[in-house]
Amino acid sequence: MQAYKLSFADLLKIEGNIEHYHIPKYQREYVWGKTEWETLINDINENDIDYFIGSVIVVAYSDARPGAEKIYQVVDGQQRLTTLTLLLAAIYKKLKAIQATLDKEDEDVFSDLGVKLNSIERKLVHRKKAAYNDEPGGFLDKQQVCFLRVQPSSQNSNLADYKYIFKECGLLKDADVPKNFGNRRFARAFYYFLQEIPDSLEDLELLLDKINRLVFIHIAVGTQADAFVLFETLNNRGVDLSPIDIIKNSLLAEMEKQQQVNIDDSFQRWQELLTLIPDFDNQLRFLRQYYNAFKVYPEIKHDKVTKATKTTVLMVYERLIKKNPDKIFNDLISKAKSYSILTGVSSTESNQLNQKIEELNKVGAAASYTLLIYLLQNKEHLVDDGVLPKLVDFLIKYYLRRNVTDTPNTRDLDSINIDVVEHCHHSILSGNKLTADFIIALHLNNAKAKPAGIDVFRKWLSDAIYENNVGMTRYLLWKIDSIYHTREYAPDLWKRNENNNAFIWTIEHVFPEGKNIPETWISMVANGDKKLAEKIQEECVHKLGNLTLSAYNSNLSNRSFEDKRNLTTRRVGAEDVKIGYLNGLGLNKFNYQVNNESISLSETKIWNQSHIEARTNQMVEKIIELFKFDGE
Repeated sequence: MQAYKLSFADLLKIEGNIEHYHIPKYQREYVWGKTEWETLINDINENDIDYFIGSVIVVAYSDARPGAEKIYQVVDGQQRLTTLTLLLAAIYKKLKAIQATLDKEDEDVFSDLGVKLNSIERKLVHRKKAAYNDEPGGFLDKQQVCFLRVQPSSQNSNLADYKYIFKECGLLKDADVPKNFGNRRFARAFYYFLQEIPDSLEDLELLLDKINRLVFIHIAVGTQADAFVLFETLNNRGVDLSPIDIIKNSLLAEMEKQQQVNIDDSFQRWQELLTLIPDFDNQLRFLRQYYNAFKVYPEIKHDKVTKATKTTVLMVYERLIKKNPDKIFNDLISKAKSYSILTGVSSTESNQLNQKIEELNKVGAAASYTLLIYLLQNKEHLVDDGVLPKLVDFLIKYYLRRNVTDTPNTRDLDSINIDVVEHCHHSILSGNKLTADFIIALHLNNAKAKPAGIDVFRKWLSDAIYENNVGMTRYLLWKIDSIYHTREYAPDLWKRNENNNAFIWTIEHVFPEGKNIPETWISMVANGDKKLAEKIQEECVHKLGNLTLSAYNSNLSNRSFEDKRNLTTRRVGAEDVKIGYLNGLGLNKFNYQVNNESISLSETKIWNQSHIEARTNQMVEKIIELFKFDGE
């Protein structure tokens, strides 16, 4: 290991042996955001010259050919390095603009600024007259061979975005604008710096001097394995590593050290796992639930860890990886295949089970994955193929009721599932086949796992449910619609907007929830009495009966009830979306009894407290009918 104290200017020196810093493909993508950019700028501005900014850990890429570029692979420090080069690019762009306004007769200023621009350019891009065809990172820019001094990974279009930013600054001549460029972090970072850095030549020069003299500890090691072990012990300025990063790096390092497996080959296997579980939050949950589900096996169990949590998960995997990295790697990938079914990435051969799992996810039942991944891996011990569909049906009811009533307590859910797994495993070891009724009984007969009763469930449903739990409110509105909709009009109520990933169909308050109640509504619900209208709003506005689903409901907002009901269609892309309450949703055709009359939201011409209460009561009873357990 070699460690040196280097300034940023020395790190990207422009004379002598030119060195490049490449972010390997197995590193996570760029994750810094506004908070980190703002902190970086403030640290540079508020601290003295020669401010220590952290360490960079690298592995040297060896190429002994004459004139070949010296490449360092960055194991730790990519966030700071790439951010600082984006900051330099923003400074370069502003200095270029200033240069264009200068009178060339002021030769000293013009010449000095030209030197600074040339220095920045050479810190960011290295041009070469002749290069080997296979030199890493080389590319043609209008017939000239170029190398980026800091080269991001290609993940999430990072590299393409980076090159296009350099073209915008005048550092490169040829780079296409990537699709959705402006929505990603590199673009936002660059434009943030353009806005935040000063405009005057004097202030820009001072900022540039401070950046060049930032101090790094440059640590070069011989292998990826050495680098992974080292960087976990250092306290850097970068974003804290997540458990998934640390476990990945430890696993890849041990595979190289113990199994003599090429780090790129191990990375490709890791990518298989990430393909099965692409969502970051699900990856973290999988690491915990893998242990919680399979610690019934002696080779997995850690004597000091009864349950994997965010604080104990690293201890668990440190032991598993050192014990047998290849075995744990294979087992994680095997279990990830089952886990991907639960998260909807993959599917089973049973379309019925797939649909039930999809609904299970709508009720927020991720805690049940601990049990379900165990059962999916032990299907040969189930009495028949009907066990999982019947069990998932139960779990939909169980978690809907739990999420509405907060019973059992959230902190007990992991332990409940671990207990159920242990009872199932003990039954299997005793030679039994598992039935759905056996597993359901483990939930209903355990005091810690027992759900709230019908009366408590009814009370929560009848209250201001939207205020208490938006997610479950949305699910329940969808559930009622799914029962009453027709084939002629059954839109996907879970569809998301491609631009911002928000739901297209959102929860709509019939009687508006805003503080300034419109006069038309005061008149309808309270015969013109504003205080009474406010009282009714406070008591009823978030109740189930006052809610529906509407596409683009900003078009409804505080309109009168008649306008809300009658508002016509809106063109959204290639689709006509009906907006008002006459839109054909089964939810709006749901009948309730008021004043001895059976009516629906789409039919009524008035809306007041009586209608809200009546519709709420009818909807609550329908939900109880759907979600009661056998024997209740």
